[in-house]
Amino acid sequence: MNDHEKAQFVLGVYFRTQAAIEKYMGAERLPEWTEYMAGITAESTRKRLPDASDQRRSLLDGLASMLEVYGSEYTTTEADGVRHLKVERCGIYDYRERVQQQGVELTLKRPCEFCVDFRYRTARELDAALSHQLAERGCSWTCRTDTGATED
Repeated sequence: MNDHEKAQFVLGVYFRTQAAIEKYMGAERLPEWTEYMAGITAESTRKRLPDASDQRRSLLDGLASMLEVYGSEYTTTEADGVRHLKVERCGIYDYRERVQQQGVELTLKRPCEFCVDFRYRTARELDAALSHQLAERGCSWTCRTDTGATED
């Protein structure tokens, strides 16, 4: 198995596990899972990145890393204490369509249903100001990274 095949295998296991959790929890209980995952993510982020600005920055950098794995088209920038992520094409949509054709049952209509809730819950845990806008198969996000970056 070459590196690309290994990466695709791991991605498949991850995606199918998440799809199974979503099915098991059901749409009505999915916020419980999202809250749990946000807590774990925030805790590990605080341990890995002691600086609050780096923690806030990691909210969008983590999303960018996930998007990269799925072959998404995106850009990240930072200016004046604000991190921006613009997703032109979310590769998670493409991946979902492929695996659904292979028989994977999907509970959520859009991947955004998990992603958006997870990002905001994690941001709250990290005391970060986060905002987003959704598009058809993309989105844009901003996160304050400077000191005193929380929302009122």
